[in-house]
Amino acid sequence: MIHAGTARRATTIVLATLVAIAPVAGALPSMHTTGPTLTQQRPGPPPDRLRAGVHRLPADYHGGVFFAKATIDGAGPFWFTIDTGATLTVIDPRTAGRLGLQVRDIGPRQDVGTASGPTSMGTTRRAAIRVGDLALFTPQRLFVVAVSANEELLGHRVDGVLGTDFLSRHVLELDYRAGSVTAHDPGAFEHVGREAPIAISLERNRLIAPATLTLPDGDTLSARLLIDTGSNTRLTLNAPFVRRYRLIERFPSATLTASYGINGLTTSPLITARSLALGAASIEHPNTGLSRETSGLHASADFDGIIGAELLKAFRVIVDYPRRQLILESPAAMPRPRPLHLPGVRSR
Repeated sequence: MIHAGTARRATTIVLATLVAIAPVAGALPSMHTTGPTLTQQRPGPPPDRLRAGVHRLPADYHGGVFFAKATIDGAGPFWFTIDTGATLTVIDPRTAGRLGLQVRDIGPRQDVGTASGPTSMGTTRRAAIRVGDLALFTPQRLFVVAVSANEELLGHRVDGVLGTDFLSRHVLELDYRAGSVTAHDPGAFEHVGREAPIAISLERNRLIAPATLTLPDGDTLSARLLIDTGSNTRLTLNAPFVRRYRLIERFPSATLTASYGINGLTTSPLITARSLALGAASIEHPNTGLSRETSGLHASADFDGIIGAELLKAFRVIVDYPRRQLILESPAAMPRPRPLHLPGVRSR
């Protein structure tokens, strides 16, 4: 996650946490990855066009994170994480360099990401991004951040991050069980499931959902959580929320979690809560980090914590940005596929 700004006007970029979470004594996973091979992409048939207004995106699911295959200025392919926790879309400086984009250095920024270390940043312009058969996306200004630093932890190439400025034009459906991503045109989407949508807010492009957390002693707290599909972690409560309810003092823990983001390593005491509820969706016994950070996003009082894909993957996640709704479908409630009837074959 990134917070970046200038003296004149603050620009907040919350990027994919892109972290591996494990006990401090545990080893972090790693994998060697290779750089992108640039090819000029010729127009072709849309990738798995389902019906008008519904787009199955070319995507991988790996390391707890979805990656969309994209082109930039017609060249590629490149891989972008699909990050509901990112306020803006960014590309990696390696990617910008291979494309010959002019990058303006805006220097290191403090309070960037979940850790407190500085992060070097830049900007570029006139870069056109296309994912599948979705409309071309050409932001006026594109931030350049070294997100590829997390490739080894995720085991997948990372050329950039698709943030809320890109995603919010659609209804986004993430099916963790199938490993698929579908984008719906807002006018073509209609939810037919029985789950009641959860009202969400976009605060400075941050996707915030209300939740109810039941602590180990049975005490119940209301919390406002950042929904972050770009993070492969579980639940981490921000330091102001932790201090307000004296959670570290109330629930001493000898277990720590270690998480690595774009600007360094953070550790937090780890406890097991009784439950976490978002609307009617309930997660039992979620492992919960208690942040002690004094700067960075985990020190923010703008929201109370961050929920990542380790918990979200229990559901099919539908983010209806235009209607400001979040739908969490449990596997038991997902529509069952219709039986296939073939001539001369009797089904039971």
